[in-house]
Amino acid sequence: MHSPKQNHIQPSMFQYIDMEDLVPGHHILRRVKDVIDFPAVHDWVKPLYSEKTGRPSTNAELVVRLVVLEYLFNHSERELFETLPMHAGYLWFCGLDFESSLPDRTTLVKTRALWRRHGIFDDIMMHVVNQCIASGLVRPDIHAGVDGTQVRANASIHSLEEIELAPVQTIEGYLEDKKQRDEASLAPSDNTDSDDDDQNPQPPKSKNNHQSDQLQENASHEDFHGKTFSNQTHRSTTDPDARLYKKSKGQEAYPRFLVHDLIDVESGIILKTDASVASGTAEREISQQQLNAVRFQHPQIHIRTLSGDKAYGTPAYLAYLFSRGIMPLIDYGQQNVPLVTCYLPPNDKKCTIK
Repeated sequence: MHSPKQNHIQPSMFQYIDMEDLVPGHHILRRVKDVIDFPAVHDWVKPLYSEKTGRPSTNAELVVRLVVLEYLFNHSERELFETLPMHAGYLWFCGLDFESSLPDRTTLVKTRALWRRHGIFDDIMMHVVNQCIASGLVRPDIHAGVDGTQVRANASIHSLEEIELAPVQTIEGYLEDKKQRDEASLAPSDNTDSDDDDQNPQPPKSKNNHQSDQLQENASHEDFHGKTFSNQTHRSTTDPDARLYKKSKGQEAYPRFLVHDLIDVESGIILKTDASVASGTAEREISQQQLNAVRFQHPQIHIRTLSGDKAYGTPAYLAYLFSRGIMPLIDYGQQNVPLVTCYLPPNDKKCTIK
């Protein structure tokens, strides 16, 4: 029987909903919520806030859960706060419901910056790894893997400008220039104050003027064809910390950063993660720092072997691993092995082997 046409849907005036029933048992948010100890963050952030003065801060546990949602589902702050009020799973994960008041988006941004300066996220990372070790997910003797990942900086290739070196000036020349500037500033000025009415005010820019300015700006981008750029001669004005970097010969160099991960291969758990300026030696340098940090932060585990690509196959890095009792499992690449001449009896036939 065909149902009649409905011009509009009349929702119920009162609805009783259990948020627990809306989230499936196999959902990743339920699995994360069951295993991670979120309330522990209150003890770490307590010294950052006053106990008697100021407005109450946002719940620290809620901030951590919001950051986890950003990472798991690749949301920006704006996207997250637009989706959060209408997503039952997100609200349940944060301990909220449809009638709960949400913090302001800028509060999350400022709180995250404050925590980053005081190393709160490092404490959270170490606490989660300790939970994995205590539960048996990470065994005492582990096989680890290390690698670096390129991250494009939020800067265009057109933001590169040549580095201007400061001119070399003698002390005598500097003192003479300073003396002339002082004398010029103390000398009486011949200019008389002019009336503001005599000056022709600039007309406000219209929309068409703004569009023409934008077109001129786009057309003013320098043609980079045939020119050579390097980190020694150029720097991005948008993000000065970014460096031109490419990992292989076929790639184009862009302003980039590097993210380094030290992973337990068997369980897939990240033991340590760091970001750094992109350079040819950053992967090996950060890897040594991570191995030293894991050794002191988690003394109950011991890294027996370490896997890595050929970028880690330098003699200095291999010597470092052997000095720490770690067996390297690293691609050594194509090596030119010298030919060895030998003789095989009984016919004294000469042969050449590699």
